[in-house]
Amino acid sequence: MANNRIYYAIQQIGFKALSTDSYNAASGVQSVGMTTNFNLDQVFELGQLAIYENIEDIPDVEVTASKVLDGTPLMYHLGTQSSDTTSPSLAGRSTSRTFFALSIFPDTSNSAEGTAGSTVECSGMFVSSVGYNFPLEDNFTEDVTLVGNDKLWKADTRILNTADLARSNAISFAGAFVGNEDSPDATSGVNRRQDMLFGTSASGVDANGQLADPDITVLPSEVYGLTTSGTNEKTGDNYGAHLASITVSADLGRESINELGRRAPYSRPVTFPLEVSCEITVTSSSGDMISATENGILTTGTGCGDNAGNLSERSIRIATCEGTRIYLGKKNKLSSVNYGGGDAGGGNVTVSYTYTTFNDFTVMSSIDPHASGTAWWADRSTYLVNLT
Repeated sequence: MANNRIYYAIQQIGFKALSTDSYNAASGVQSVGMTTNFNLDQVFELGQLAIYENIEDIPDVEVTASKVLDGTPLMYHLGTQSSDTTSPSLAGRSTSRTFFALSIFPDTSNSAEGTAGSTVECSGMFVSSVGYNFPLEDNFTEDVTLVGNDKLWKADTRILNTADLARSNAISFAGAFVGNEDSPDATSGVNRRQDMLFGTSASGVDANGQLADPDITVLPSEVYGLTTSGTNEKTGDNYGAHLASITVSADLGRESINELGRRAPYSRPVTFPLEVSCEITVTSSSGDMISATENGILTTGTGCGDNAGNLSERSIRIATCEGTRIYLGKKNKLSSVNYGGGDAGGGNVTVSYTYTTFNDFTVMSSIDPHASGTAWWADRSTYLVNLT
């Protein structure tokens, strides 16, 4: 292959479980990047200015990718579809590893079709961070980062290791976008601001008094305009809260655990406890409406243990038309609120509420490719509500 360049139409990425032979190509991908760092440790000695040895440790491989939410499988799910995943929760997905591949096709092609001219495969990759963005003026997106220590290009002539050469030659990830006709699977297409599911239902409430419906977006009632049950409801044609964006992110850390007698780490577990954050921005009509005092605005008594502080625990659930469901548990607390904008140069005042919790991060979809995905979805109230 003698390409003059590589551009979006001739690239595809895919994931496969360690126990399977074929890749699942990801649809709706917007960008992909790979970084390889070779970790070098220098040793010097008395009696010589020149370096004694520049020791090479194992490489670190990092892959970042972004896709639109369009009713096709999430990359987080594609990267955790192995049998090591035992539930849709963060802990249940935390030990799953995946193969990741990027194939490049001739720059005269209309789509990723046929045999790839060049393919790179990264094995034993772990999901290391996940983020979801729900903006006002753009598409809903998912961002995923994978980390690992193993990366091979197909037919790399530099490879001398016999085992690595055999693996390299066996790499196969053919074109999955035959006919230049791929399109979103969601009835509503690529989801945007109108595709956030708000409203109410006859469902009960959870331990925080918030609506216990896994298919409706439920946010903390401190966000001005929401109901006490956390729903964003309409009065006439207008919603109570004029939400401008929601961003959810979790950094899984991934500590490498090594042992004597082995070069590669024997495990890269999630670094618990890990912080999960959710930032909610609204176009303000009445200020942030968050009061805070040193005595605590919720404190009603004066005895020992009566200080109730300024904050309450809240539930957060996010639901979109294309089928993504995100649940951050019932112990989210407001960590900061920022009031800004509306200056003399023009523009509106916005208020950003940032909530944090730890270890609660369940992402579900009706098209989860895991073998138990369909059963999990049917029982999603258990995973996304957890009534107590």
